[in-house]
Amino acid sequence: MNGANGGVVNHADLFHTGIVVDDLAVAKEELGASLGVTWRDGGAEVRLTGATGVRTVQTAYALSTSGPHYVELVQSIPGTVWSVTAPGHAHHLGYWVDDVPSAAAELVRIGSEQVASVAMKDGRPPMCTYHRSRSGLYVEIVDRRMRPVLLPDP
Repeated sequence: MNGANGGVVNHADLFHTGIVVDDLAVAKEELGASLGVTWRDGGAEVRLTGATGVRTVQTAYALSTSGPHYVELVQSIPGTVWSVTAPGHAHHLGYWVDDVPSAAAELVRIGSEQVASVAMKDGRPPMCTYHRSRSGLYVEIVDRRMRPVLLPDP
């Protein structure tokens, strides 16, 4: 579970920077043109566990089609972890991990509060969790088995 230099995550497993936006279509057009990327759309109805309890939300996102470091645009959902941050700020860094529950517990142990977890259905283990560091940065840890779903071969 431990990354290089004893960290909970391995920096080599950093695969995306997430930006929460108010208008996904506008952000895709604007940032696609300025960054020179194309997008793969995604989203699903998921079970979100956060400070206010568990609820079903419909997510929508776009992930750049080229890497190795990807840009993720996430449609904002007020009152959730996917609320828009101040203009010009990245929302989160996303890392692959082999064991989400163990990595999440270790992040909590070292002081990164778990603010949300995402599962496809009740009673299923989370496919990802979000943690807020004391400095305010969100770190998303994502089950490595989700890679073919999130980054399918072209």
